[in-house]
This record gives sequence, C-alpha cells and structure tokens, in this order.
Amino acid sequence: MSAEMTASEDGDNTTRTTIKVDDKIWRRVRSRAIREDKRVSEQLEEILRDYFDEEEKP
Repeated sequence: MSAEMTASEDGDNTTRTTIKVDDKIWRRVRSRAIREDKRVSEQLEEILRDYFDEEEKP
C-alpha cells in the first residue's frame, strides 16, 4: 500500500492525500456529499470522525 501525503499550503491544519477507493464506495460517498451539499473531502472527514469516535467508546 502506498499513500502520498502533503501538508496543506493554506495553513488550515489539513493534509492532502491520495487514496484508492472501490468505485462503488466512491459513488456512495460522492452521492451523499452531493445530497448534503458538501465536498467529498468534507463527507469523508465526517465518516472518518464518526468511525473513530465510535471506536473510542468503551
């Protein structure tokens, strides 16, 4: 597995990365982002935050 990561040039404490995602998953995330009037990156961040928040619960 490889990933390319670079720090944000905007100074907004984010990291730009490149990942490979199954086409079906990508379409689901993109569709949800469009329905919720969000960028795909915002939608992915929300999904990841929810996942890790749940994982940390006892």
